[in-house]
Amino acid sequence: MNYHKAFKVWAIPVIATLPAVFFFNWFIDPLWCFSHSNRFNNVQPGFNERQQKTNRIYFTGLNQYDTLLLGSSRTAYIDQHDFKGMNVFNYAADNMLPSEYEKWIEIATSIKGGDFKTIIIGIDFFGTAKNYDKEIRKYYNELTPYHYFRQAEEPFYRYKNLLSLDTLKYALESIKRIYDPTISDYDRKNVRHCSIIVSDNMKQKRIQSNIMEYKKHLTDKYIYRKEWKAILKRLKSRYPQTRFILFTTPVSEPFFKTLILEANHIRDYERWLRESIEVFGEIYHFMDMNTITADLDNFFDAHHVYAKIDRLLAWRISGQNEKNIPDDFGILLNQTNIDSYLNKFWNMHRTNLPSITSILHNPEP
Repeated sequence: MNYHKAFKVWAIPVIATLPAVFFFNWFIDPLWCFSHSNRFNNVQPGFNERQQKTNRIYFTGLNQYDTLLLGSSRTAYIDQHDFKGMNVFNYAADNMLPSEYEKWIEIATSIKGGDFKTIIIGIDFFGTAKNYDKEIRKYYNELTPYHYFRQAEEPFYRYKNLLSLDTLKYALESIKRIYDPTISDYDRKNVRHCSIIVSDNMKQKRIQSNIMEYKKHLTDKYIYRKEWKAILKRLKSRYPQTRFILFTTPVSEPFFKTLILEANHIRDYERWLRESIEVFGEIYHFMDMNTITADLDNFFDAHHVYAKIDRLLAWRISGQNEKNIPDDFGILLNQTNIDSYLNKFWNMHRTNLPSITSILHNPEP
């Protein structure tokens, strides 16, 4: 009798609660397994972009999109709807590795059932660091892109997760984000927002923290990734009918000066630009010292810009002529103008950094 009484006291309320948990998790849908949208799920944390975005395209498809956008967090903040004349799906995610590009494209094309008309890739200079993969893979427990695809493929995956306490935790976090937004919130249109304006004091702390982190994990151990060009050539040869657009992601001037110029990575930076152009013919170049990157009001930390700047970037890439886009932001570099651009750029800035003169003119040891 005591056993049956205990069962009624504890088990019946738990069982009765399950339908409520199931419905609530479905209603908020923090794992992006469904397509509905409402006022309570339109601000959500991107706690696992790789899984969330893969779930979204696996369960809702990609037929309406002719363009795929890849890259790291700097690219993930770009509104996919700001590209004019393109139907873009933003598949970028925090710390996406260059060695993963091909795998993410494979997943997206398999879901779409065919090739994309255009693939846009935001490339980061630090993706050329040989030790970059090792640092990032430790952070993601060595999980490959196909791990997330296989998760979505599991039988009843999206329904099983509706009974998960982890799903409930993220669903409750979504409710919280409505009233307490952060610098990284997603809406149901796959747009990542910086929903607050970062104070100058906090921004300076973030800039210093970002610089120290990159210096410790990347630039102090930096060795150029020799296979960078091969990675790009493989993409081009595998998808010959697809138009590839590459652009370099903007970073703040203090970030650029400290981690590229003062850290003596000038030759590597030039090699990165030249090899990218050799493969694809041209790149849109935003990662230098220009009108936008010199103004810290355009950034909320050392290497992420606010949405108004990402919009200018998307307009530049998609050929939207806007008077608000500075001429020096997003220069289209190719084989014809790369030499003159680099000569002009270094001549313009070497007076502020005397140490780079010897680096530019002395042969590499």
